[in-house]
Amino acid sequence: MLRRIGAERGGALTITIDGGCCEGTAPHLYEDYVLPYGSHSIGEAEGIPIYVPPSFKDDYDDRTVTIDLVDDMGSDALSLETEHGVRLVLRHR
Repeated sequence: MLRRIGAERGGALTITIDGGCCEGTAPHLYEDYVLPYGSHSIGEAEGIPIYVPPSFKDDYDDRTVTIDLVDDMGSDALSLETEHGVRLVLRHR
């Protein structure tokens, strides 16, 4: 799905994980996103960088996290994958 969205879009893609108002730490996929000051890179998925806010840095530095997809036909989130009826989720190991 990430490769598909990358091919459909012309801008730079970014995944963020933060403590959003209504979805907790759900990952969000954005195009041409302006990162908040101090955002910390924790890796990448399919070449797309993944960032967390400074307050999450220590929580993710030594942790393996998998970003997965689930069906989500009812989502009205701003994350790009929701246009395809799916939603990014975290899987912690």
